[in-house]
Amino acid sequence: MNNTKLLSLLFMNIYLGLCFSHVSYSQTTGSYWPDDEWRISTPEEQGVDSKILIEMFQKIQSSALDFHSIVVIRNGYIITEAYWAPYHRTTIHNIKSASKSIMSALVGIALEKKYLKNLNQKVLEFFPEYVTEPLKQEICLYNLLTMKAGFNWMEDSGPSPFDLENWNKIPMRDKPGEKFEYNTMLPHMMSAILTTTSGESTKNFADSFLFKPLGIKSYTWKKSDAGYYCGGSEMFLTPRDMAKFGYLFLNKGKWNQQEIISEEWIKESTSLKVKIPDNVNYAAGLDYGYWWWILDKGYMAWGAGGQYIIVRPDLDLVVVITANGYETINRYQGFMKSFLDETIFSAIKTAASLPANPSAFKEYHSTVLNLENPKERHIHGLPKIAETISHHKYSFEPNDVGFKSIYLTFSKNSECLWEYYLREKKVALQIGLNGIYIVNKIDFYMAVNPDGDEIACKGYWKNEETFIIEHHIIGDPSKQIFELHFTGQNVTMHISTVGMNILIKGAMEK
Repeated sequence: MNNTKLLSLLFMNIYLGLCFSHVSYSQTTGSYWPDDEWRISTPEEQGVDSKILIEMFQKIQSSALDFHSIVVIRNGYIITEAYWAPYHRTTIHNIKSASKSIMSALVGIALEKKYLKNLNQKVLEFFPEYVTEPLKQEICLYNLLTMKAGFNWMEDSGPSPFDLENWNKIPMRDKPGEKFEYNTMLPHMMSAILTTTSGESTKNFADSFLFKPLGIKSYTWKKSDAGYYCGGSEMFLTPRDMAKFGYLFLNKGKWNQQEIISEEWIKESTSLKVKIPDNVNYAAGLDYGYWWWILDKGYMAWGAGGQYIIVRPDLDLVVVITANGYETINRYQGFMKSFLDETIFSAIKTAASLPANPSAFKEYHSTVLNLENPKERHIHGLPKIAETISHHKYSFEPNDVGFKSIYLTFSKNSECLWEYYLREKKVALQIGLNGIYIVNKIDFYMAVNPDGDEIACKGYWKNEETFIIEHHIIGDPSKQIFELHFTGQNVTMHISTVGMNILIKGAMEK
């Protein structure tokens, strides 16, 4: 047995010992506040059946779902925490539109601290230069929070939601307050309003009144070109810090005996304000509060690709999920709802605790350990064409993506060097060929870190002529699939990712 396996077994035994040690129930949910660490418990100690959680992971693994993390908090304890390689506990992740619920919390704080008077204030009061049409002059803060501003807006195919000039450019379709239309431009305008009324950036406002009190330190938030932080998206948090935000709401806005958000705003923002029409397919069965989605029991922050902070006060439960699931889990009603109902929610029993089940918990924990440390897949050699294309440069015809050339070097069975030119920038990445991602550090920004991103790559041969590369920027909820098909001296590269399918043709340079 190698040293890595010995260490894994050692740490698993230590973890099991800690989790099965005596847990004090004198600390109730309302008197415990996680700072850098959370309390950890076995599922059974908090009334949750480990066997159903095992079934949950088996269901995920047997599907094509691409989860990045799951964290479940019950009674203030972490009872489930899993990260799929190459993700881990400290990875920050773009939570996409789940950021809107954080913006909602900031609005509640701004009202409490008198930076805003009330929700009837007109946007005209803050930015008259962007509100010129008569109907636009009627838009108030309440309309922003309930997605009823009245714009003729197309969320996925319209202009940038982070350009305030679009308040002038986008025409009105409805009278404010009449019709729900999901629109990320609205929370971005709120970010600009908070900056104007508080005299500081939205990020500094959030730091002072929300994140620092919660002990949230490791996060990033993108700015728009105009310098405003992107209200409604592009916030990057760790799953544990996402859980802190949900836990704050579960505890009615209090943290460490301090009121961070008023209990009144917690109730108001997470209660039904808008009945979602049946023809809004992506939100079938859901309703809306103030930038929170309302469930039958509880409420959730929800971001594209499967980013969730779900709060169930009736179960004393917070569930956090990060994922790359645009095709499968970007719709709550359907898979996501049945997945949660049949696994996490059904695993919770009415009893305060269940009898210890060491064998089930050991299997559960082993499953979680293997997700973050997957086993290598044995490689049975490489196809003959790998030697032919290795060390040769392939140049592409002009294309909109900006790919100029690629260069593959298959020097070992377990990895490959992939070099490509994206416009004038050269990128060199190692690709794992044994089923394991290789994480590469680059020195420039692609999607997450302004100081340089991390890109995880793995690849495999689909057939004797087709090589598949999975290219994933760590922390971004989308990954890119490159399918390279070689015939003679020619190559075609099919790139697929969210909202993009491109075919590029190229040839080997002589």
